[in-house]
Amino acid sequence: MAKGSWTGTASSAELVAADNYREYLTIQLTNDITVALGFGEAAVVNEGIQLLQAGDTVTVRGHLARSAVNVIGNSAIGAYQSGELKVG
Repeated sequence: MAKGSWTGTASSAELVAADNYREYLTIQLTNDITVALGFGEAAVVNEGIQLLQAGDTVTVRGHLARSAVNVIGNSAIGAYQSGELKVG
């Protein structure tokens, strides 16, 4: 399991590298800057999965979880965790 934080930029940037052994990946936005996510491809503004406000979360599994994940959203801040979510 891996955990980390990320900050979005004005251009598509890698949030998490590809990992052939990852089964789950959860990404959360922690401020109110809209971001777009790209799984296995560049992130594009207003396309793909969007996180719109603080607290928005997406969990993916399987091939999407194993893909490299890219994010676009200038000054957005968030966190990620691979593996099943554990409370505490």
